[in-house]
Amino acid sequence: MQVIRKIDDLGRIVLPKDIRESLRIKCGDDLEIITEKENVILKKHSKLTKLLDVEKIIIELLKEKLNLSALLTDKDKIITGTAKNMQNEKISDDLLKIINEKKQIEKEELNISSTKKTKNLIITPIIKNGDAIGSLVIMDAKEINEKERIVIETLINFLIKYIE
Repeated sequence: MQVIRKIDDLGRIVLPKDIRESLRIKCGDDLEIITEKENVILKKHSKLTKLLDVEKIIIELLKEKLNLSALLTDKDKIITGTAKNMQNEKISDDLLKIINEKKQIEKEELNISSTKKTKNLIITPIIKNGDAIGSLVIMDAKEINEKERIVIETLINFLIKYIE
C-alpha cells in the first residue's frame, strides 16, 4: 500500500485510519522510527520483543520442566513459542480481547491467530503498570495444579520485572 501525506510545520504526518486499524495502532502507542539509506520505517514498538532471548528461555522451561506447550504474544503478534511455525503471526481479535480484559481465563477452544485454532487453553495476560502488553498462552493444557500455576505466575512476574 502506498499513501502520500504532507509533513506539517512541526514535522508531523498523519497515518491514515485504515493503516492504523490494520496495524492496531492507537493513540498513545509507541512507534519505532528507523532510517535505512533514504527510507524512513515506522514500526509499532513492543516492549516484549526486545527480550526475545529471555522469552525463549521461559518457553523452554515451561516445556522442559512442566511439559507445557506455550506461546508468548504481545498485543499484535506471536513473539515466540513451542509452535515455531506460528512465530510472528498476527494474533486474533478474540485473543486481543481476552488480553485487554486483563484476567486469566481458561478456554476450551479459541482462534489464537488467523491460521491456528487451539484447544484447552490457559491465557494469562501480561500486565505492566496497569496496562496489558501481551499474554502467555498455555496450549493443550492438561489439568494445571497449584504448583504449576505458581511457576507460571513466577515466570510472568520475572518477565515483567525484566522489562523494567
